[in-house]
Amino acid sequence: MSDLRKYPKFSVLMSVYKKEKPEYLDFALKSIEHQTVKPNEIILVEDGPITHSLQKIVMKHKRLFGNNFKVIVSTTNKGLGNALRLGTNYVTTNWIARMDSDDYSVPNRFQKQLEFIINNPDVAVVGGQIVEFSESINNPVGERRVPLTKKNIYNFMKWRSPFNHPTVFINKQKLDCVGGYIPFGNLEDYYLWVRIILQKFDVRNIDMPVVYMRVDEGMYSRRGKASNIKYIYQLRKYLRLKKSINYKQEMTGNIIMTLNIIIPEWIRKFLYRRILHK
Repeated sequence: MSDLRKYPKFSVLMSVYKKEKPEYLDFALKSIEHQTVKPNEIILVEDGPITHSLQKIVMKHKRLFGNNFKVIVSTTNKGLGNALRLGTNYVTTNWIARMDSDDYSVPNRFQKQLEFIINNPDVAVVGGQIVEFSESINNPVGERRVPLTKKNIYNFMKWRSPFNHPTVFINKQKLDCVGGYIPFGNLEDYYLWVRIILQKFDVRNIDMPVVYMRVDEGMYSRRGKASNIKYIYQLRKYLRLKKSINYKQEMTGNIIMTLNIIIPEWIRKFLYRRILHK
């Protein structure tokens, strides 16, 4: 295990809600506890009442991790954006590592990203690559690669989210500077990256898979939710008003995103698994 003293202090920020499977949350938390560099604290937001089975998992890991495992309870389910905004208020370090409650962080994830931060002290966001898996991390079904450099991240942002949200380290000071997490449909992370990038902050991704992301059949239907359309249009209009894209690019993106929502689910699954996330 590496000497924790030489690394910047950081917190893991997670959210869990009642529909999560206890075994998935247990798997995710174990991957944090088995890191070569462990976090100074874990902030877990219960987004509304959770099941007794989930509560047992939370208490099990709270006992293992100690007093620096903070459980923040929201009385109602308000969605990921609100949950992360709430959890950020309880973070006491200047770096936040995001992770979802059903994913797996590779054992040296935190170490590699912290080493990058040490070597690039002005960076605001450091993300990484993901491997998508079904049922078991030994059953990979795809990957989502994102660009590495600030310039390429900026160009990628014009069309798609330039970070894999569950992989990122975020500088809390920079996060607060742009207003923090703001609920924005299912696009609260994409909206955040846009605001950070438009502030000209340094942003990067490292060229290694740092998280195994669990995917299921429901993921492809969620990406086809009609309620996402208005947020897509709003975000692309925001990009145009900030002069990051022109009107033609705005309309082109709107058409592509709309088609992604209205096509049959089996076609969407094929496109993601065989082309976009191959």
